[in-house]
Amino acid sequence: MAAGGTTAGVLAGCSALIGGDSDNITIAGLQPYSGPFALYGEAHTAGVEFAIDEINDDGGLLERDLEHDAVDTESNPSEANTALTGLADEGAVAAVGPVSSDVGVAVSQTAESEEIPLFLHAAGDVEILSHDSNYTFRTGLPPAPAFIQGQEGLVEERGFENIGAITADYAWGIAAEQALEESFPDAEMAQAPQGESDFFPYLTDMSDDIDLLIGSGHPPGLNDMFSDLMDTDNLDPELFTAAVSPPESNYGALGEDVANGFTFGHLPDVYSDEYQELAEEFYDETDEYFGPTQALGYVVVQLIAEAIEQEESDDPTDIANAMSDLEVDTIFAEPIQYTDWGELDQFSLIWSGFELEAPDYYPDGDFDLHEEFRTEPMDAVDPDDYS
Repeated sequence: MAAGGTTAGVLAGCSALIGGDSDNITIAGLQPYSGPFALYGEAHTAGVEFAIDEINDDGGLLERDLEHDAVDTESNPSEANTALTGLADEGAVAAVGPVSSDVGVAVSQTAESEEIPLFLHAAGDVEILSHDSNYTFRTGLPPAPAFIQGQEGLVEERGFENIGAITADYAWGIAAEQALEESFPDAEMAQAPQGESDFFPYLTDMSDDIDLLIGSGHPPGLNDMFSDLMDTDNLDPELFTAAVSPPESNYGALGEDVANGFTFGHLPDVYSDEYQELAEEFYDETDEYFGPTQALGYVVVQLIAEAIEQEESDDPTDIANAMSDLEVDTIFAEPIQYTDWGELDQFSLIWSGFELEAPDYYPDGDFDLHEEFRTEPMDAVDPDDYS
């Protein structure tokens, strides 16, 4: 991945300034380079820095360069809060990167008090946002109720009748469990610890006629859960659905088994011409794979840059105020637009599975993606419905 992300990952808990020029426009990175969500941090950083390089090569913004000042939060809410406060004091105009919902809940409160726009990577707990939020914005993952509801169409389209699900005992998993009870009241459900790596006992307790196993409620355990699923004798679901997940990490952990029904949800449209052209440019520049997680890092910088250009200002309040009026065409399936409280609105989720061949835009690869299901544009989740 990009060298700047690797450097920041080594300096766990410490600020690693990428660029180092205080005259630049700084985007704070609250990245999980270690801890349970480490696999997201480097990939997200690679996309962030690719977008920053692209903008700087084109003259920057307001006649200044962008830079990414990245801190390893270790997915620890306290570390993330300390980092955000410090980086805001040092002049960062926005912050990106939180993946854990527990981190998202904590740092969103800090973002509101510090009045610095915070763009969540994949923190999807519904309680992160309220109608009083002014500085917190989703990017890569809608809240858990929307993510679970998006699978209703998949179930209907495939005619699945028997659903199983495993959730985790932290904010995202608890919100997913509530949504599962509403969307699939007859599903067989189990809850496992956030750090669980042995899912065999949970799986073997499930009925042998399950058509779909929803793993979306336990993002840290997706690879272990699917690996254990492949080893069970009693279960053979047609599909396994994961949350937002870097597919290169899934293939790296699961190998060719990943083509046996593993699917994951995402917002970037990896099948569009625009996406694949960008992925090819990324490969030409870095020799690396440009997946949905890298795409999320790229898009969040686009959003911040669009706000700065529209407002002709890098003031954090101006950037935040611009968000509710923006409708930005990106490499997402739908244009990005926000509610007044920072929730994604009119977005489409895509579920992709794996094929064991290299994509045209990454000839060094061992896998490609294929589309399993795509939702119609979905309305923003109203936090009052889940208070």
